[in-house]
Amino acid sequence: MKSNFTYALLAAVVALSACKKDNNQPTTEVVPGNKIAPDGFTFSTTKNVTLNLSLKTNNDQPIAGVVVNVNLPTGQTIFRGLTTSSGVLQGTVTVPTSVSQLVIDPAYVGVIRNAQAKITASNTITATLGGKDGYSGDIVADQINMVASKAASSTKTNGLVLTDYSYPTSYSSSNAFINTATYPKNLGRPVYLESAADVIDASLLSYINASLPEGSKVQDTHPAYLASTATSTINVTKATDVYVTFVSEGAQYQSTLAYYTYKTGFPPVFNVVGTLAGGIDKITYVFPNASAYGSGGGLKAGDKVKIGNFAAGTSIAFVLMQDAWTGSGVATGGQKFSTDAGFNPELLSPSLRKHTVTLYDDVHNAFITGFEDCNRQTPATNVNGYAADDDFNDLVFYTTTSVNDAISQDGVPAVDKGGDTDGDGVQDVQDAFPNDPTRAYITYYPSSSTYANIAFEDNWPKKGDYDLNDLVVSYRYTFTNNASNQVVDLKGEYSVAASGASFHNGFGVQLPVNASAVKSVSGQRAISNYISLAANGVEAGQTKAVIVPFDNHEALVKNPDGAYFINTLATKDKVTSSVATVNISFTSPVAASSLQVSAFNPFLISDMRRGYEIHLPGFAPTDKVTKSLFGTDDDASVEASGKYYVSKENWPWAISFSGAYSHPFELQPINSAYLRFGEWASSGGVNFTDWYSNTGSGYRDASKIYNK
Repeated sequence: MKSNFTYALLAAVVALSACKKDNNQPTTEVVPGNKIAPDGFTFSTTKNVTLNLSLKTNNDQPIAGVVVNVNLPTGQTIFRGLTTSSGVLQGTVTVPTSVSQLVIDPAYVGVIRNAQAKITASNTITATLGGKDGYSGDIVADQINMVASKAASSTKTNGLVLTDYSYPTSYSSSNAFINTATYPKNLGRPVYLESAADVIDASLLSYINASLPEGSKVQDTHPAYLASTATSTINVTKATDVYVTFVSEGAQYQSTLAYYTYKTGFPPVFNVVGTLAGGIDKITYVFPNASAYGSGGGLKAGDKVKIGNFAAGTSIAFVLMQDAWTGSGVATGGQKFSTDAGFNPELLSPSLRKHTVTLYDDVHNAFITGFEDCNRQTPATNVNGYAADDDFNDLVFYTTTSVNDAISQDGVPAVDKGGDTDGDGVQDVQDAFPNDPTRAYITYYPSSSTYANIAFEDNWPKKGDYDLNDLVVSYRYTFTNNASNQVVDLKGEYSVAASGASFHNGFGVQLPVNASAVKSVSGQRAISNYISLAANGVEAGQTKAVIVPFDNHEALVKNPDGAYFINTLATKDKVTSSVATVNISFTSPVAASSLQVSAFNPFLISDMRRGYEIHLPGFAPTDKVTKSLFGTDDDASVEASGKYYVSKENWPWAISFSGAYSHPFELQPINSAYLRFGEWASSGGVNFTDWYSNTGSGYRDASKIYNK
């Protein structure tokens, strides 16, 4: 049931900056009687999702030491961890209650990228990325890009000659694709694949990732790969069968891989506009839809095509046809990129015309090719306007032969076999601290680019006006972790978004570890000096580690004229808070599972009265609380049963948000500003889980929400 407020808005209260909001001032009161929420509801806007992830090669062997990112659908990375020697990553991630899917991205060539994963009813995600099936578990396969406007044709006039585009001999769009329940035709999985797939082992994947790391420009990491002397063409020196094996794709497109041949030493003529033409009689498709199973295609790592038997003196060049798969065939009219750089479209930037890197792996006797699938000079020419990232791993495959040493290695750079400089078990390319064995990667909450927020009423144990703006704190945590997924260092960044009160309020956080687990704390902002610190920087006299980022909000933010009510009145300019950056190191690394943000216990210290702690509903106080306040005035806490910080009508004194929170103006109750708040609360958090973030019609009264 939605509760109603009765309150008087006195113009003087709002207009006069020196007015007081204290225990003697009339405040907005909730009409007694009906409870706003069912007993036990904690007003949490987030939920914890348990992750059970595995990374495997295509023969189901573990892939260890890989950094896996877990992202919100909006793109922010909210969790990161390293796979163990068993290829497993387990953890817990805190997400908004309204989120139903997450994106799992190992950023590792050889396993499915950016996999959509559904959150089950029990708030878990269990999934395998890679393995013999490509993926399994709670992964939701990408939709196939069915675009009727991409008209497929068998030939295309391209420059000076007519080039024939065709499927392998005896195949066409009508019979080239498997059509089963598992592999419907629109996936484009070829029927002409070899019956036995190649095994792509962990060492081969490690070489590829060391050579073509995700998100890193090849010109920065391996400039020799793009040198003018480096060749990407397969030059056959002995008569042999030639095979092309799919490894991975990490593209937004559903592109086509094809090839053409010519006599070695007599390459096709590049015409004046640099189009793929001039002496190329036929281009033959290898993978009409070169997309991975679960990622808009039907290919799995190790899928292999025999492209033919070629005589000595034959050169084989590959072509990537950007986003050419239509769902039923190949559209030949779009942008194309060739291993022959002269055919590529970046006419004004010759240094950008290379679109392939080919490397020789002497361990696996394979010629590994990576494509960059976007125009590197003019993003506007790319489908959807995507820009090239120059990591040359948008499509990765390798070429092998039936006869040993049948391909020339001249001009082909050697694959980078990687290394682990600091010996922590994490390849340098995956290691954010390659020279420090005590550190391996960094993760953030809520993300590296966003802040979480917590909003308080400060009049506990009495009710306030429930505008939830007496203190609004924005914060972000940065965790530095080692190769065992343990936290070495923790940084908290705290700023004040609003202070709608005359009280001088402090802010603390109780960590879910003992005080002795902390080696040092620095960066607290104190101006009122009523907090006693132990030698290691945590608050003295506490069993658990308690940090106090600021003891008085005015340590971070003040109105220029010294007035109260900061960032809660339309009549005053917005004031920007400074940031309290608190650095915490631990006496020994702490398991990430023991430092879940959902177990952090933030609290307000009301008006510098140390015993007046205000916590989130259901969270116990610290050792410093004045226990005699429980059960007095409007508070309905029952310490014996673990019931804390709700009123007799089940109103909270604090609510936290894993993202943005736009607080109400002064004296505008939360359920008056946010029109679905009451329904969310009365449902116990089941309905309208996005009540605070949804800007659609019927969700908020914008006139009551601070918007400066």
